[in-house]
Amino acid sequence: MPIWNRKIKNNLNTLIIYISVLLLLNACNTVPVVVRGPPPQPVTLPFLRLEQAGECYYIDDFLPTPDSLVNGKTSNLYLRYYTYWNARYKYWSEVGIMLAFYSKDLRCWALFEEYALPRIEEK
Repeated sequence: MPIWNRKIKNNLNTLIIYISVLLLLNACNTVPVVVRGPPPQPVTLPFLRLEQAGECYYIDDFLPTPDSLVNGKTSNLYLRYYTYWNARYKYWSEVGIMLAFYSKDLRCWALFEEYALPRIEEK
């Protein structure tokens, strides 16, 4: 193989490696643009009492649609966790709220936990 042919082959290999590295680096630095709108208006939640003997709520009829809903089952109880990221509830104003309910029949739900979720500020 002539010397000039080897030089072209080496230069071509070097060029291919260089282009591959540039493409990989460019792919790593590409970040999708995030477009944010105005913050959502806080949802006003009705006052609910924690577990009272024999008291339950038909929450499907009156609770606003949550930002996140988790369903589950443990032994003979059904569980639901409602999360609202911007809500007014009892003495909390414009914070995240998580409400946990249990039911035996999937219709009548009793509130057994309520939490205020800390707000994470972006910097």
